[in-house]
Amino acid sequence: MSKSAGKKAAAVVGVVAVAATAGTGASVAAKQITSSQIKDGTIQTRDLTKNNFARFTSTETVKVAETPVSATPAYAGARVVDVTGAQTGLVTLVLNKGTWKLSGTAQFWHIGGPTPADTTDYGVVTIPGLQSGFSRNVTSDVPEGGVNPAQVSFGGTIKITANNTPVVISGNFTADRQGQAGVSVTATQYEYVKLFDGGQ
Repeated sequence: MSKSAGKKAAAVVGVVAVAATAGTGASVAAKQITSSQIKDGTIQTRDLTKNNFARFTSTETVKVAETPVSATPAYAGARVVDVTGAQTGLVTLVLNKGTWKLSGTAQFWHIGGPTPADTTDYGVVTIPGLQSGFSRNVTSDVPEGGVNPAQVSFGGTIKITANNTPVVISGNFTADRQGQAGVSVTATQYEYVKLFDGGQ
């Protein structure tokens, strides 16, 4: 190989390295580009400008849902529903197609007092369809007497395949106990929106 040909090959390799890494930060190029795939003169300086690698911006859609305030006077305005079965719906999110990040908190109470007394039980909140995170999350022992709740936080991602899909987050008590429970949850969807073409 001649000296000029060697310089040309080195230049092509350098251009490929810049093209594969510019604007990606710590991420790795999805596909390796080799010099055999590049024809002479096809990569120009304008192709490597910063603007050409900044064509997208991120936007987010946020939805918040909470168990409604109970109309039962004895519950003193708490956001709870009565949990009497194996699974009771606590809150419903209606989400559109896409991948969403969920973050929430569930609280479980015995507002009316112990039934029966001094029995250890836990609150279990279930989030269906999570791709990451735990679909079942468990509190510590639920206090008797309704002064304080037992609480657990949860999070993860969920993929929705159709618009207006209801996601029902449910709860139950262990040891066949009954009581009250409520959930507050935030769903965030991240999207990338194209700003412009051609680096203009």
